Amino acid sequence: MESTTVASLVAVTTATLVTKADMSPFLWLLVLGFIIAFILAFSVGANDVANSFGTAVGSEVVTLRQACILATIFETLGAILLGAKVSETIRSGIIDIHMYNGSEPLLMAGSISAMFGSAVWQLVASFLKLPISGTHCIVGATIGFSIVARGYQGVKWLELLHIVSSWFLSPLLSGIMSAILFYFVRKFILNKDDPLPNGLKALPVFYAVTMGMNLFSIMFTGAPMLGFNRIPWWGTLFISLGCSLLTALVVWFVVCPRLKKKMKMLNEGIVIAELHGSQFHTVHKDSGIYKDLLLKLHLTKMGECMGESDDKPIRRNNSYTSYTMAIYGIHGFRETGEKRRSRMDSYNSYCTAVLDAAGVDALAVDLGDGESGEDPLEEEDVDELEIDKPEVSMLFQFLQILTACFGSFAHGGNDVSNAIGPLVALWLVYESASVASKAPTPLWLLLYGGVGICTGLWVWGRRVIQTMGKDLTPITPSSGFSIELASAVTVVIASNIGLPVSTTHCKVGSVVAVGWLRSRKSVDWHLFRNIFIAWFVTVPISGLISAAIMALFYYAFLPVN
Repeated sequence: MESTTVASLVAVTTATLVTKADMSPFLWLLVLGFIIAFILAFSVGANDVANSFGTAVGSEVVTLRQACILATIFETLGAILLGAKVSETIRSGIIDIHMYNGSEPLLMAGSISAMFGSAVWQLVASFLKLPISGTHCIVGATIGFSIVARGYQGVKWLELLHIVSSWFLSPLLSGIMSAILFYFVRKFILNKDDPLPNGLKALPVFYAVTMGMNLFSIMFTGAPMLGFNRIPWWGTLFISLGCSLLTALVVWFVVCPRLKKKMKMLNEGIVIAELHGSQFHTVHKDSGIYKDLLLKLHLTKMGECMGESDDKPIRRNNSYTSYTMAIYGIHGFRETGEKRRSRMDSYNSYCTAVLDAAGVDALAVDLGDGESGEDPLEEEDVDELEIDKPEVSMLFQFLQILTACFGSFAHGGNDVSNAIGPLVALWLVYESASVASKAPTPLWLLLYGGVGICTGLWVWGRRVIQTMGKDLTPITPSSGFSIELASAVTVVIASNIGLPVSTTHCKVGSVVAVGWLRSRKSVDWHLFRNIFIAWFVTVPISGLISAAIMALFYYAFLPVN
């Protein structure tokens, strides 16, 4: 018995040594794969991380630097804790890897080709500031190398059909969800003369839904590192509902009273004065004249730009900039002659400009004699872009940060697979000399991918963040929260009922839908057209690049059939 065991051990050890010796000539493929995988992770960080924090930066709830710090923490945690499970899908869910039995070096070369094709197109898209789907990139690139190596029979074409349907399904579903949510937020909170009571009542519900949906999404993924794969679906649902209820109670009894106290102090601190001749009248910022005053300033400055002033005309669809410059124009330009142009892209910046320009707690503005009886809204066909009041902004700020952090954590777990899924296949093939290795994904590989993603975010992430947060449409904390929550809900629901959706496409659809609902002229449709074209060509371009590299390997370096 003992001799049999020893003999078996010797046989296994000998086979292992032979296997290692057989794969040693292909060590250069492994080294090359690690280099390209880091570049791919860099490109994922430069492009896809904008999904999580683009709207938060756009509304200036967080600065770009703060967003990068938060994203670094949560992307890395997500990659390590959640990334092992989703990497399996990228590793073997797109092509039939068993077709490469006996041709393991060919699969290694294919993994490198897929990473190269995906990385090149994502870097090009990031340079053009166009948000695209990293998952679609790697799928297209994997199909490209597989066609070169094994023809059409090894491709799971149903995956490609899902991708094509997601081009339309993702932005449509997410856009509808976001528009519905923002409609109710605007109707019951933003449009009220005093938005505070309804806002405080809704706050526990918003926090509960945010916490519950994100927890359910993370736990239902079944991350082995956290032991979630051992929890049944009903247990996941029960835990999520319990945490939601606890969150709602904490917000109602702790957060809401503190916010109410802060907002009372805020309401007592900002005053706008209206000047008629030599008389000053105190006007509360929440009164009906507030928006009319801002619009009057906007139209006045527009007239100066088109006539007497040398300044260039102000973009009509950027109300924040227009209002801020109007205040500066009346208070600063005429007295000092200084040609100062300030760009303000959020309501926080606008409020700062009001206080800075006033110098005190009041702002004196000449509205004319008021005898003409003309309605400012009728002077010009202006589609006014709504802006959040300071108390509304305070209500939604932390909610938006919380949603963005959850999104970043989930993104780190999901999209690290796009970066290192092929690298995991490459490593396991080299280690075991088998295309069907059942070994778990090594933790250090997930960390390697997370570091690459964070590097790309810090170096180049601002480009796509600019597109998602500012260029497509101006974003406020209330609209940003609606975009974040509704798109997250769409992804969770659609994924669990089998509908193919893309996180990137969902987020872009939500940004456009909410922007259009706020103001018909605030959406840059030319930019949206370019983004949609980029989605359309992602699979074929990444596939063609991958196929070209694979052909080079197949016919020049690895003539293996």
